[in-house]
Amino acid sequence: MADEATLKRMALEYARRMNTGDVEAVLELFSDDIVFEDPVGAPPLIGKDALREHIAWSIECQVHETPGRPVTSMDGRRVAVPTTVTVYAPAKLTFSIIGVIELGDDGLVHHAQAFWGITDTKVGDGPELTGVAHFMAVTQNLAKMVQAKGSPSPM
Repeated sequence: MADEATLKRMALEYARRMNTGDVEAVLELFSDDIVFEDPVGAPPLIGKDALREHIAWSIECQVHETPGRPVTSMDGRRVAVPTTVTVYAPAKLTFSIIGVIELGDDGLVHHAQAFWGITDTKVGDGPELTGVAHFMAVTQNLAKMVQAKGSPSPM
């Protein structure tokens, strides 16, 4: 069981390592049997090999993560952190997510979840779209990202 400071550091360390662009440094935080859900509701990535591909793709999309204040659970295993995630390629998308990670007794992340939806995503820097226009802009840009990756949709 980790103390609260350790749990909070882990959440912030993940964002720091993602922002450095070092895939292997990010993967050091995860167990070999990691279950990674991004977003929750999509098929989970299971194991470090699947996660390696996802992390490398995120870094290729020029990801930048800005975490908020982490909040821990009382069980010494979980931490949740609101985070603004921006990818810049192939188009700028900004996601407002809630990330939840669960540490095992080995101090590594065994389960990670990213909660976000279409309405938690913004396209570009212009005025905020609403309704169907927002839905279409987000889904079209997510499709561009997936097409650049060459794999099934993350949603």
